[in-house]
Amino acid sequence: MLNLPKNIWVMSAVMALSFGSTSMMVLIAGLIGAKLAPTAAMATLPYAVVVIGTASASIPAALLMQRVGRKRGVTISLSMAIGAAVLAAYAVSIGNFWLFVLGAFLLGANASFAQQGRFIILENAVGTKQQSDGLTLALLANLTAAFLGPWMGQYGQHLFADSADFTGSFILLVCILSGALLLLTQYTEQAKPIVVENSTGRPLWSIVRQPSFLIAAGSAGFGFGIMALVMTATPVSMHELEGHTVSHAAWVIQAHIIAMFLPSLLTGKLLKQGLSTSLLFAGLACYLIMCTIAYSGQEVMHYWWALVLLGMGWNFLFMTSTARLGLSHTPEEKFKVQACNDFMVFGVQAIAAFSAGWLLFRYGWGGVINVAIGMTLFWSICLAALTLKQRKIALIKVRADRS
Repeated sequence: MLNLPKNIWVMSAVMALSFGSTSMMVLIAGLIGAKLAPTAAMATLPYAVVVIGTASASIPAALLMQRVGRKRGVTISLSMAIGAAVLAAYAVSIGNFWLFVLGAFLLGANASFAQQGRFIILENAVGTKQQSDGLTLALLANLTAAFLGPWMGQYGQHLFADSADFTGSFILLVCILSGALLLLTQYTEQAKPIVVENSTGRPLWSIVRQPSFLIAAGSAGFGFGIMALVMTATPVSMHELEGHTVSHAAWVIQAHIIAMFLPSLLTGKLLKQGLSTSLLFAGLACYLIMCTIAYSGQEVMHYWWALVLLGMGWNFLFMTSTARLGLSHTPEEKFKVQACNDFMVFGVQAIAAFSAGWLLFRYGWGGVINVAIGMTLFWSICLAALTLKQRKIALIKVRADRS
């Protein structure tokens, strides 16, 4: 891993700092929303809007990078995110809910550009080993965000005595994003941006109908959706409904985000051994165990163990689906396929995050977990059917080649 190209190290570091905003918003967006929102059911709207921003910017992010290059694209997004953090700080300080929602949307849009980082890393890797090690490094680098984001949220809550809670969190975020922008200057663009007119490939519809695409995008979509549903509801449920402290909620979210990325050390090795299908089902199994623990009680440790398993399940689903997405397209098709994949994935996540607040305040924590169980069982059945179909297609192809 130490022999990886400099660009991979630089982009991993930039991703870690950039994703600090996302992990911070996981903790504090719902808490701020609970104080500023017109109704309690809209408490999770700010974080839902973060995800909506990510989903809506996924296609523009890919197309912009295709036009101007990876480095310029990330530079533009980080500059926008710094402005969004300033806007959010101002909104919180004056108690303006809708202005805060706008800032959250722009921070979410930056996350869409940051999500492209995993594809940038794959492009800078040479060979399967570097690709696997690069993905592992990228996800491990995000462990920084697991500590950094909740720390900014918790430490910045009362950073300025004369300002509203969490104003300081966004000021700290401005400093972190500025550091990411500085690090990005060390990235070297590898090639000229690919011209759109020369990058046709197959029609998108023929690509997305493939079992290989449906397995990758579907696993990522449901993985993100279930994770967003439970994760978004957790801080609000803990602090607003159960009376646990913000520090307890921050501890649970930190453990969750660590569990999202730490298994990468194992996941990357298992992917090299061709165990991608087993990893997808292992991720769904983690989700089902998570739901069982979440049902058993609402003490801090119930939340902690549930969120750790949620993070592990997400890791298995996300890393595997990212690796398998490349099997569904050719090099000239990558931008439109990646954009379509991210739009679908973050679209599902946005719906789940927005639904979390309504479900929580209408049906309680149990209602949230019921939906998570239903989504997990539904995708388990779909995944089994798609896997069988893909194997059948592969078998037919092998027989045709032999004949």
